[in-house]
Amino acid sequence: MSEQRLLFVAGGTGGHLFPALAVAAQCRQLQPNSVIEFVGTRGRMEEKIVPRQGYPLNFLWISGLERKISLKTLLFPLKVVVAVAQALRLIGRFRPDAVICAGAYVSWPMGIAARIRRVPLVLMASDARPGLALSKLAAKASQIHVAFDSAADHFRTLGARCPILLSGNPVRSELLAPHDAAQARQHFGLRPDRPTIFAVGGSLGARSINNALDAVAHKFRADGVQLIWQTGTSYAGSELQEPDLYRSTFINQMELAYAAADLVVARAGAMTVSELAVVGKPSVLIPLPIETVHQRQNAEAMQAAGGGVMIPDSQVSERLYPVAAGLLSDPERLAEMGRNVAALAVRDADRRIAKEIMELH
Repeated sequence: MSEQRLLFVAGGTGGHLFPALAVAAQCRQLQPNSVIEFVGTRGRMEEKIVPRQGYPLNFLWISGLERKISLKTLLFPLKVVVAVAQALRLIGRFRPDAVICAGAYVSWPMGIAARIRRVPLVLMASDARPGLALSKLAAKASQIHVAFDSAADHFRTLGARCPILLSGNPVRSELLAPHDAAQARQHFGLRPDRPTIFAVGGSLGARSINNALDAVAHKFRADGVQLIWQTGTSYAGSELQEPDLYRSTFINQMELAYAAADLVVARAGAMTVSELAVVGKPSVLIPLPIETVHQRQNAEAMQAAGGGVMIPDSQVSERLYPVAAGLLSDPERLAEMGRNVAALAVRDADRRIAKEIMELH
């Protein structure tokens, strides 16, 4: 393979950014002389994370389109024009062999500029239903990578004529190694032989999940069920460790939390469902209510595959305990769910996508 110059476009959320970083790392492994830069927006998570990974980060002046009338809404057309102009200048300076868009609104102007400059455009769609930016680029792409069959169908209906590859979502490498459940529980100060729930709502937390767990934690503990609970930073008084409860704002060693769990309670972001598949864990999924359809469709896909149970956010306070307790009382069903979700796993998604990008002509 000859040296490649690659522009990765991603930001806003970890579900967009971390897969792009994983694929970029694999591209560099396949071709150490590759020249890789990233594109994002200021004030978002990529501004801190990408430089730490050793990649130059370029910024476009763009934001999402708000539904209500405001100054930001009135500025949106101007931002689009400026962002496309910035993207065209960036491509002219960097001269990429490919532009890889992994999602967020910054992908759209970069994709348009790639089309104008006749640079191959690669899309990485992590959700069961791709977002607006990637959807608008479907007919302009040279190659599309998806993690769900429904995403492939979606792109075809939008007129995509390029190869659409079911490549999966890249996940953090630590999750790929096996871990002993008993030892993982002991790492969190829990008993090695008790059924365990791992509850997580993201780095900021999920208020509805936290409130529901706060109300029913005593019921789980009375049943002999242990809890590993990542509350996120928005939950007051999070740090707590007791014989059957480990509660923290943030858990660094997620691989051990997954290994310790018999059941995972979580939102239904694309990376979460992909991680659940890789670790083979049954789940109760509570989609984020304010998102359009992405998390709901991710959860529906997991439920249809027999690997998870979906609870609408509006029902979590009433249904979380009976649903989770019912699953934990049925080890055979839990085992079957684990097998079902593991069948969805793609353990080398980052390498698959990187190899296709590096061979793109």
